[in-house]
Amino acid sequence: MNDAASTKNQLREWVAQLAPEYRRELMQILAEDDHLLQDARMAMATEQLRRLSDERGLKWETMSETDREQFLDLLIREDVEATQIGPNPAGSAASAVCHHCGRDLTPQDLFRIYFSHRRPSAGFVVAKLAVVDSDDPAALFPLLADSDVLIGRLDPHRGIRPEIDLSRFDIAARVSRRHARITVRGTQFFVEDLGSANGTIINGRILLKAQQLHPLTNGDLIKIGQTTLRFVAAKEEDKKT
Repeated sequence: MNDAASTKNQLREWVAQLAPEYRRELMQILAEDDHLLQDARMAMATEQLRRLSDERGLKWETMSETDREQFLDLLIREDVEATQIGPNPAGSAASAVCHHCGRDLTPQDLFRIYFSHRRPSAGFVVAKLAVVDSDDPAALFPLLADSDVLIGRLDPHRGIRPEIDLSRFDIAARVSRRHARITVRGTQFFVEDLGSANGTIINGRILLKAQQLHPLTNGDLIKIGQTTLRFVAAKEEDKKT
């Protein structure tokens, strides 16, 4: 067992020994820290996008959301074309650097942070999908009470922009561009497979047929290709925040 796995196991054992009220308090603190980190990532991405648009004589603040999508589509195409012919020149879109980890951010990274992982501007978060066994702050996706969401992989060339973009978690490329959809009817959430190549499996035993609505309950595991998501129903007090 490697050091990282050993540390995780020790932490799990320690958390399991906490009294329930202290465990809940710890989870609340971690959730607050996660929100702060997501806000920081969003601010960092916006700063980089503002710089990139200024370099091209554009003003990020005056762009509509549609204009911003088109601008990022252009950056992604430029990055793909530059990669095919050689290293990107200095000052290109790929020269954006993450303030938190120090690595280069591609236009695809900026797109996902800005469009896929920003916090909803309207509606109540009544549930979440969390990527299982991931410490990535972007592995938590809010679900609103009044919105259906597409689960899949980003493909701006085809105009496919799923609300839940699993590209960064789908190392083996087993997630289809339009893989599955989360639908809400009243207070009940459903998942349906959209005819994906590698299927959608619930709790390791139910393989969904295409277009089959399956009701979700708290804790259900949804396997999308080789990526597993956990459905987490929000507490009543969370729905009001």
